[in-house]
Amino acid sequence: MIKKYMFAFLLFQFFIIYAQTSFNSAAAIQKSNDITSEHWQNYQNSVSRYYGRVWLKNYAEHNHIGNLTFREDYIQELTNNDLEKVRMDCTIYCAKLLKAGMDADKYSQLIKYHKEIWGNDGLAGWSVAHLLVDKFNWKAYAFIEPEANLSGHYLSHFKNRNEYPVYNQPNIKIEAYYTLGIDDVKIEELLKKHNFSWGFSQDGIHTWITHYTDLLECHWDGAPAAKYNTSGWLPDLFETTQFIKYKDYDVHIIIVPPKED
Repeated sequence: MIKKYMFAFLLFQFFIIYAQTSFNSAAAIQKSNDITSEHWQNYQNSVSRYYGRVWLKNYAEHNHIGNLTFREDYIQELTNNDLEKVRMDCTIYCAKLLKAGMDADKYSQLIKYHKEIWGNDGLAGWSVAHLLVDKFNWKAYAFIEPEANLSGHYLSHFKNRNEYPVYNQPNIKIEAYYTLGIDDVKIEELLKKHNFSWGFSQDGIHTWITHYTDLLECHWDGAPAAKYNTSGWLPDLFETTQFIKYKDYDVHIIIVPPKED
């Protein structure tokens, strides 16, 4: 009888641990596919409900189609198509994917922890990364370009403290660091093991995710329709780049889930 209860107790503990550590990477990536597919289906000949928040605030107010500003034309097109606009930026996009892959209770717990530390401040790449490592058993890895700005500052933390430094915020414990351009084979071997990871660059200037060896990102100045980017100089709202070829910033961190489903 004692053995029976002991087995039941251990099984219960196993399910608790599993619930704490599991993450559905496939669901997170499927959410990304759903968002980006819908966006591109409507982008060319209509309008997407997804828009970059800086595009609407700064660009759409000051450019025109006929007598209408881009903003006015966009709102009219949304109404005609019975759509509600959905604001996007790099962190909003990544948070939607993280939420899709996390157990609902665990995501609620993450938001609770975030509120306890940062109050009403919004989610950021570095704040979510800190919580994933500190509270949810995710693992972090750092990456740096050989000629990175402030490379001595970063490398000192990487080598001597095993942490990624974020200015005026909690540092993030790392498992290892890699030099881009030198350790590319090792980097790709690491990334190939993970369907999904949370990432950011340079103290959180930009948030993104990886899907195996690709970096997936959202640009806050991306337009919701081709007709609003006739000059071609605005970035695409959603973009995919091979991680080792990503050069917009020169120091990065990725945080990988403890279990791949």
